[in-house]
Amino acid sequence: MRGFLDIQLNSIKTAIGGLTSLKDVDKHIRTTLSKLVEEINYSTTTVSALAEVTKVLTTVADLPLDVDDQPRYELIGSIYFQQINGKGKPYRIGESQGVTAKPLNPNIKQLPVEGEYVMVKKIFGEYFYTSRVNIFNNPNNASYQGFSKQFQTDESNTKRNKTLQTADTGISKDKQSRKNRKLGETFETNFNFRQVVTDEGDLTLNGRFGNSIKLGSNTKNEIADSPNIKLRAGQLQDVTKFGEEGVLEQLSNAPFTAPVAENINSDGSSLWMTTDETVSITPATLEDTNIYPTEVAPAEFGGKQIILNSGRLIFNSKEDGILGFSNGPVDFSTLNTFGVSAKQGLNLYSPIMNIGRDGNDEPGKTKDIIFRSSNVTTSAVDGRVETYSTNIGLYGDLSTVGPSPAVRGNELREILEEMITVMKTTTSTVQQLISVVTAITPATPSGVAAGPLAAQITENIFKQVDAKLKLPTMLSRVVEIE
Repeated sequence: MRGFLDIQLNSIKTAIGGLTSLKDVDKHIRTTLSKLVEEINYSTTTVSALAEVTKVLTTVADLPLDVDDQPRYELIGSIYFQQINGKGKPYRIGESQGVTAKPLNPNIKQLPVEGEYVMVKKIFGEYFYTSRVNIFNNPNNASYQGFSKQFQTDESNTKRNKTLQTADTGISKDKQSRKNRKLGETFETNFNFRQVVTDEGDLTLNGRFGNSIKLGSNTKNEIADSPNIKLRAGQLQDVTKFGEEGVLEQLSNAPFTAPVAENINSDGSSLWMTTDETVSITPATLEDTNIYPTEVAPAEFGGKQIILNSGRLIFNSKEDGILGFSNGPVDFSTLNTFGVSAKQGLNLYSPIMNIGRDGNDEPGKTKDIIFRSSNVTTSAVDGRVETYSTNIGLYGDLSTVGPSPAVRGNELREILEEMITVMKTTTSTVQQLISVVTAITPATPSGVAAGPLAAQITENIFKQVDAKLKLPTMLSRVVEIE
C-alpha cells in the first residue's frame, strides 16, 4: 500500500552556463506532471494508509501545548503514529515530526492502544484515523508493537511477505509472553476477554474488557420475527456462584480467538430485551419456598420481556417520581429485609389487604407483625381507628377460645365502685337489722348474741373486698379504647 501524496521533483537538466534546451524543459514538465497526476489520482482513490499507533492522547498531560502554552484539548483521543511507507522505507510520517491524527468520527470514538494499526488519511490538511485493523480477531487488543519497522508494502518484496506470515502465525504462539504486556499507561493485555457469539444477521459491538452489545434475534431456534438486544458487562464473572467453573476451564484451553456466549446468570451485569425467547434466569429467591412467589411467577421466562440482572439494581429519580404500571401481578421477594420509607406519606390502595400468611398449611410462617409509630391512624368506610403509643402488643391463643370484645376500663371501674358501695350499704343495713332483732330475742343456745356475730362477719367481708379489688391500679397505662 502506498502512502500519502508525496511528490519529489528532480532538477532540470542544464547545459554549461546554466542554460537548458526547450526539449529538456518539455521533458521535465511532462515527467513532473505525470508524477503529479499519478499521485493525485492515487490519493483521491485510496481510502487511507496503514499506520502503527505509538501513543494515544487521553489525558491533559498527554496533550501538546499551543502558542499560549495551553493544552490543545481538541486533540483528546488523537494518536501519534508511524505511517507505513509504500516505497521500501520503514516510516513516512511519524511521532518524531509531532504529527497527530484525530478520530474521524466525532460522535463514535474507538480509541486504539499502542502497537495497534489503524487507517490514516489526510483531509483538509489534517490527519484522521478510522477503526483499528483486526489482526487477531480478539476484542481485547490487536497490538503488534514495532511491526511497522519491518513492514514493507512492495508486493514483490519477499521480506515483507515473510513478515506478514510471522504476524499471521506467530502471535497465538507468543500469547503467553504477551498477556501481561502494557500497551499504554494503564492498559494491559487480557486475552481471556472474548468476542461474543454471533448468529446469522447479528450486529455486535465488542468492548475490550468483557463487555458487549448484540442486536440479534432468536431465529436460530427457527422463530421468525424475534428480535432481541443483549447488553453484557463482566464476562462470566459469577460462574462460581452457579457451579459453572467448567466453562472457564474450557475457555482457558480454547484459542484466544474463540467466542463466548452471553450468560444471564454468570455474567456480571446484563440487560436483555427479548421478544420471543425463553431465558434461563435463576431468581435469587427460587430455592426458598416460603417467600418465592410461586403463585404468580411463571414456570418459564419467555415472550416479550426486559430482564435486568446484576449484583445490585439502583433506581434513582433526581427531579420527579418513579412510576410503575402493570397489567398483571406485581410481586417482590427477598432473602433479606424489604423496606419502604416516605417523608410525606405512604399510600396503599386495595379492596383487600393481607398482611402475613394465614399459616394453615405451614403454621408460624408469619411470626410477628410489629407496628412502631407515635401515631397510627387507620381509616375505613364505617369509621376511624386511632392508636397512640410507642409500643402496643396483642398476645393470645385463639385456637381454643374465641375472640371477645374489649372492655372500656373507666366505665368498668365506675360500675365496680358502685357495686361495692351497694354491697357495703346492704351489709350495714343487714347488720343493723340483726342488732334490732337481737335486742328483742333471747341469745342463742351457744350463748353468742347474733348482733356481734353479724358485725364480725361484715367486717371480714369488707376486708376481703378491699384486698381483692385494687380499683386504682386496674387500668392500663398503654392501651386505651373508646
